[in-house]
Amino acid sequence: MTRSSPVPPPVLDSARVIEYAVLDKSVIYSGHSSLFVDGRELGPVPCLAVCQPLEGASFLLFHCDTDWTVLGAAEYPSVAEAKIRAERIYRGISGRWIDAHVTEQQVKRYLDEVWSDQRCSVCGRRPDQVEHLITKNNIHICDSCIREFYEMLHDGS
Repeated sequence: MTRSSPVPPPVLDSARVIEYAVLDKSVIYSGHSSLFVDGRELGPVPCLAVCQPLEGASFLLFHCDTDWTVLGAAEYPSVAEAKIRAERIYRGISGRWIDAHVTEQQVKRYLDEVWSDQRCSVCGRRPDQVEHLITKNNIHICDSCIREFYEMLHDGS
């Protein structure tokens, strides 16, 4: 395995990091992840993270590169089940998990910083909080505001 960044950011792909593991030679890849991306099995990765989506009760096992870019993910009903699956793929990982201790405040601060210049100019929502964010001439407008304006125009409000 290659050397990786020791700590992931508080949020990966709009999910709060709960626990993470950096793999080393003490962890043995089983030979199969059963995780397919673009029709090919992902294979071994240097980092794993168990995360919880900002909206939802499930947990995601993210397979990441050394920069904590998510390469593939699988969903589980609990942290324990995600870690059990990780152990089947990477024998010896159970002793490598680190509690991220990421608070909701850290998540908000991080996302506010990442999306600081890309919020809806009308309502202030971030791109991760909307389906679409249209940008023109440094003005951003989200799909929710467009729908609201459309309804106002057609209702005569």
